[in-house]
Amino acid sequence: MEEILVFGHKNPDTDSICSSIAMSNLRKQQGFNAIPCRLGEINKETKFVLDKLGVKSPKLLKTVSAQITDLNYVEKSTISTEDSIKEALDLMTKENFSSLPVIDTEGYFKTMLSISDIANTYLEIDYSDLFSKYSTTFENLKEALEGEVISGNYPEGEIASNLKEASELESLKKGDIVITTSLTDGIDKSIQAGARVVIVCCRKGDFISPRVTSECAIMLVRHSFFKAISLISQSISVGGILNTNKVLFNFNKEDFLSEIRGIMKDANQTNFPVLEDDGKVYGTIRTKHLIDFHRKKVIMVDHNEFSQSVEGIQDAHILEVVDHHKFANFQTNEATKIRTEPVGCTSTIVYGLYKEAKIEPDEKTALLMLSAILSDTLLFKSPTCTSKDVEVAKELAKLAKVDNISEYGMEMLVAGTSMAKSSMKEIINQDKKIFPIGDMEIAVAQINTVQIGELVARKEEIAKEIEHEIGKYGYSLFLFVVTDIINSNSLVFTYGKEIEIVENAFKKEVVNNEILLENVVSRKKQIIPFLMTAAQNM
Repeated sequence: MEEILVFGHKNPDTDSICSSIAMSNLRKQQGFNAIPCRLGEINKETKFVLDKLGVKSPKLLKTVSAQITDLNYVEKSTISTEDSIKEALDLMTKENFSSLPVIDTEGYFKTMLSISDIANTYLEIDYSDLFSKYSTTFENLKEALEGEVISGNYPEGEIASNLKEASELESLKKGDIVITTSLTDGIDKSIQAGARVVIVCCRKGDFISPRVTSECAIMLVRHSFFKAISLISQSISVGGILNTNKVLFNFNKEDFLSEIRGIMKDANQTNFPVLEDDGKVYGTIRTKHLIDFHRKKVIMVDHNEFSQSVEGIQDAHILEVVDHHKFANFQTNEATKIRTEPVGCTSTIVYGLYKEAKIEPDEKTALLMLSAILSDTLLFKSPTCTSKDVEVAKELAKLAKVDNISEYGMEMLVAGTSMAKSSMKEIINQDKKIFPIGDMEIAVAQINTVQIGELVARKEEIAKEIEHEIGKYGYSLFLFVVTDIINSNSLVFTYGKEIEIVENAFKKEVVNNEILLENVVSRKKQIIPFLMTAAQNM
């Protein structure tokens, strides 16, 4: 059964992880192969929840970009170095190919054989030294001529002799191959001169048996003399005419379509070989194949903006979106089931889906969703919290056998706020979101803590890391919001060339890159809207 990947946003928080797992569990119980995923490392708070329940962290998902393996059509034809040019031409004609990947006897890729390679070989052919210059086999010769051996012992293996006409018997050496018509004298003299194979060009009814008996193989060919000469050149083994030094682009089957499109467009090449990891041929692709691919099926939870989602989300088939945020620039290739509600946590919505499906979550899943609600609403203190969040949390607490919601919630939040062993890069990027406003990008990172003094003491580290982020990504403004979950205040460290936006947004002066926002705990409701309004009025 095909996988459905369920994931939250980048820099995942507890709601993002727990809602992904809970949503996956629901769809699994409904018969789908839903796989919970994460788009980054889990934070300490989330680790506390998962460890408490003995639940494994979801698998890390780096991309859902379409790969070559997702293409609905890949040409699978190949030709072996031991096959004849005739076999290659027949296959090219049948499949309308201009070139083919060549493999060795063990199936490993050698190079590409093109029509022009074959044409150039024909221009250089001298039939007198055909078999000494180009490698081929007796089997290929017989197949190319569509010959019938009517007497003698036809040899096998590689041909190491010369091709002669009956008129050249004076230079014939023992073991050579002679081509002639049905004249008995020509055949007899060829046998007597030591020919290994005599190719006779005539219809079977016109054939006159030789008077001389020997082990020399007589092969009857139902083509004219001149046609037979032409066909003999096609018996040359593909391996004998290969140019292994030509520059070719080839890809691995796991390569992403987004990475190879430009290469294929600009390359002076029509067919592109695709290889397995071990160097064997997976197939051949052309530019036209790239528009028809299978999209990975996904369910997005706790986000809807592509900028906050997994790499390659535009290539995916988005089956569902379950979110409690505003929608911005959301566009899909197919119809999508969307479930969004103005509540404080995605898990509140997910629990509603359980109830609608008449499926009761097990104890672990109930505690996952309860943890998400307590985290996202800061123990119901956030202005984003609704009465529905509180009601659902109480129901989940019963299912999870949690007697004291506040006590469990505080234990979880405290476990997630210890930063003593964390680098400033880890702290700032733990929950960072980017908001494009006009031609600017504003980064707002947030962390909840019960020990705000820990971070104030590390202000020099904060400044250094934020300046590094601004220099690396070009943010116009960066806010690092440190939220005191006990007193429901936020201390904001802000840097960048547009600090004036912060002062206009909150009607307060930024002093030494700091501003205290009293009774502010929600980035979504109490910070971002004011920043956007101030930026638009600049």
